[in-house]
Amino acid sequence: MQSSHSKMSPGRKKQRGFTFLELAIAVVILLVGIVAVVQLVPAALKSNSANRQDTMSTVIAQRMVEQMLLQPLSATSFTNSDGNTINLGSVTSGGTVVGSPLISGKAAIDFAASKVTGYNLTYQDPNDPGSARYDVRWAVVGSSTAKRFIVGVWKRNQAFNQPVNIDTTLQR
Repeated sequence: MQSSHSKMSPGRKKQRGFTFLELAIAVVILLVGIVAVVQLVPAALKSNSANRQDTMSTVIAQRMVEQMLLQPLSATSFTNSDGNTINLGSVTSGGTVVGSPLISGKAAIDFAASKVTGYNLTYQDPNDPGSARYDVRWAVVGSSTAKRFIVGVWKRNQAFNQPVNIDTTLQR
């Protein structure tokens, strides 16, 4: 009985493995995939940094608003938990904005305007390895029965983030 191996023509051998061309195509496809994944890393890091800054800005603004809301309506200033004097305007201001200027038609601090003494501070994040600094500004609109606080926080010199603004009213 003859084996099937002996039936092959003498000039032709059975192929095994990959040709060089197949191997080169597979390597190119693999390299394209690796390059695509490597390009995602810087974008992910940038996005992560922006999200951290937005979150930190929100936490700082919320903390400031909470401390403002704990003050009596008649208070014109107080010392916050970091030892900064925080001006709160007056209930006799008659509905006019006191403190940092607002963007026209919006309840948002205008960070393009100059800082107003007594209505701004710089917060340095103690947990940030780069000692990030945040510009904190606020405006107060007072009346005889209420005060409206608008607090804005922004990490300056960052092209990819926007200021965070919180608007709340204290009424007694």
